[in-house]
Amino acid sequence: MSLFLLIEEEPWINFTLLVINTSLFLTRWFYRTFNKRLERFPWKGFKKLMVVLAAVHPWTGSILLFTALYHGYLATGGFVLYSGSLVFIGVFAQFIVYLLGKYVSAMKKKWRPIHKGLMIVTWALFLFHIFAPYSIWIPIL
Repeated sequence: MSLFLLIEEEPWINFTLLVINTSLFLTRWFYRTFNKRLERFPWKGFKKLMVVLAAVHPWTGSILLFTALYHGYLATGGFVLYSGSLVFIGVFAQFIVYLLGKYVSAMKKKWRPIHKGLMIVTWALFLFHIFAPYSIWIPIL
């Protein structure tokens, strides 16, 4: 079985990539919250976990962008605007905000809160896609 066929048949790949990308935010939030209360984090490996997640985050986000597009194309048989397309748009918006934050000087310090907010929107769209996958169906091509 090829990797491309696996992406269409196993949407858990996209879900796993979404979880990995979200876990960077969650681990940083947990670490900061825990340190404010106790002054010292008890598990030293947690910081290493954050470093690993930060290193893989851009890669897994980029892979998610392409696998989500490919999964949607294979699942619908073409380019269709449906609930999965909204999830892709959420992931794509996060990618655009990241690029703006990296390359536009006016966005250098403003992009992270927008990126995090779009993460919440993407998860909401993902849940909508899971529970009502064909509630929207508009063929484009």
